[in-house]
Amino acid sequence: MTAVADAPLLLTLQFPPSKEIGKRVEEAIGREVVGRLLAPSIVLTEFVKIAGARIGESAALLRLNLLKERGMRVIPLGEELALVAGRLLLSHPDVPIADALIASLVKIGEAEYVITDDPHYQDMKVRTKWV
Repeated sequence: MTAVADAPLLLTLQFPPSKEIGKRVEEAIGREVVGRLLAPSIVLTEFVKIAGARIGESAALLRLNLLKERGMRVIPLGEELALVAGRLLLSHPDVPIADALIASLVKIGEAEYVITDDPHYQDMKVRTKWV
């Protein structure tokens, strides 16, 4: 199955609230990477902004590169995703633009679900999973 990573997944991997959750996230990433984990480029932006402020830019970029080496595929934001996200935002104006862009990969059939605990995706009727 193909899944889309939302920023909370990568942030929980980097900053787990407990050892148990850290282990569960690491296991989930391992399963999902094998099944083609996708990360829209906006997720990288969010990760570098948040993680970089805590651990530094170099460490945040290193973490992303390690995930890419393990098989995470970065998806550039192109015209099709932008237009689908725009349509989603017409119906859901309170959803952050980044979430609509991430959800677009599910809406166009490139992925089956988003790995997140963010309720905005349920509002957009996008399937989610969480660790």
